[in-house]
Amino acid sequence: MLELKSLRSGYDGPDVLHGLDLVVEPGTLVSVIGANGAGKSTLLRTISSLIRTRSGTITVDGTDLTNAGAPAMVSHGVSHVPEGRQVFATMTVAENLDLGAYKASRSVASEREERVLEIFPALKERMNHLAGSLSGGQQQMLAIGRGLMAEPKYLLLDEPSLGLAPIVVQTIFQILPNLSKAGVGVLLIEQNGQIALSIADKAVLLERGQITLRGTGQELLKNPEVIERYLGVGNSVGTDSEKRIEMSLRIRTALGDETGKLFSKNSIAN
Repeated sequence: MLELKSLRSGYDGPDVLHGLDLVVEPGTLVSVIGANGAGKSTLLRTISSLIRTRSGTITVDGTDLTNAGAPAMVSHGVSHVPEGRQVFATMTVAENLDLGAYKASRSVASEREERVLEIFPALKERMNHLAGSLSGGQQQMLAIGRGLMAEPKYLLLDEPSLGLAPIVVQTIFQILPNLSKAGVGVLLIEQNGQIALSIADKAVLLERGQITLRGTGQELLKNPEVIERYLGVGNSVGTDSEKRIEMSLRIRTALGDETGKLFSKNSIAN
């Protein structure tokens, strides 16, 4: 498992993360929600060794990788899909995917590429196109596909729905539960808290660099405080707790609840 203990990190000034404890187990999807500036992206960058840990530990399957460096994290099965996609615009789709499997043999990389194209068939006909010519949604698929080319045990996703059309968001969020069902541990940072919580096995609320609430995705989706402050419905329900719960149920129905439809854990991307 991927485990953080008493994690502190930041940039040039004070700490951004303040003693975080978090576990991502294989085959589970963990969502992190919170306001802008709460430290969500900093959390993923610290795990990936893009930002140094000031104190605390990061272990992967029992190996201490605190400040081990990005190559070591990738070698131990941690793959990071950053915010804003960050594909290599002047390289082809095929070349971008190849970079994700740079340590694998050609035959192994080809097998992984086939699996990625099964997940994202929209990329199959664009393998020779420059990544910069793709739509935003296709670039996001490419970024996730490149991360999967490393065949990660743990996939870190930073705001995968940012700036995308709803139909593309639907496609991506149908895929993520299937990755966790296949045994990948997924740590998801997502601006759309409603969708993120609806597909999460576990979830945490991050506020000012500290985890202030934990539970299953459904527990946080029904939590009145989360509804009021983070799911964008506070003004419509006021302080009436019954109305908050009613709004939570409406959100779950719209997204697909446990018996669910649109984003259920059993949904399969076309």
